[in-house]
Amino acid sequence: MNGQRAFFDSRAEGWEERCYPPDVRVRLEELVREFGVTPGSRVLDAGTGPGVLQPCLRRILGGDGILAAFDISGNMIRQARRKQLAPRDLFFQGDALHMAVRRNWFDHVICFAAFPHFADPALALEELARAARPGGEVIIAHLMSREELTRHHGSAKAVADDLLPRAADMERFFLRAGLSRPDITDRPGRYLARARKTGTTQPDAE
Repeated sequence: MNGQRAFFDSRAEGWEERCYPPDVRVRLEELVREFGVTPGSRVLDAGTGPGVLQPCLRRILGGDGILAAFDISGNMIRQARRKQLAPRDLFFQGDALHMAVRRNWFDHVICFAAFPHFADPALALEELARAARPGGEVIIAHLMSREELTRHHGSAKAVADDLLPRAADMERFFLRAGLSRPDITDRPGRYLARARKTGTTQPDAE
């Protein structure tokens, strides 16, 4: 984990400019629109990196929406905090396997371009699901297919073993986390796995 944190810390400066040039940014905005986020929603961006989703989400959420985001890399979070935040937004350094966020509270829990980096995918999904309100949605997304992502990560030793679970395993992890059976899209240029949280539990107190 420390090696992985160091990998992302060392690459945080300029990451967004290198990985998300204008043509990729257009595709990203199209993807974000598919998430179904609406004005006034509460959104958790898990593994935010330098806040890549932040501009898209912030425009959709409007003044009443709340955006919380975390990343294991302190340098990535420092990059994210340079962007414009709304007064109630919160960006912090944290671990997806032990998320310091309120349970049963977020309308959308989004994990973009980060899920393969979580050491225990089953536990990570349980944590993501814990943060979602009953009826809320957990979304795992990439601008690459599973196969494309495997090749992409294979080019860097520090993340070469960071893979998306196979569809059958992903479905099992979703169900074990108390989510509905996921809808999974896996095609060139797009990976999207999403499901809603079941149950009627109450959110943590304010």
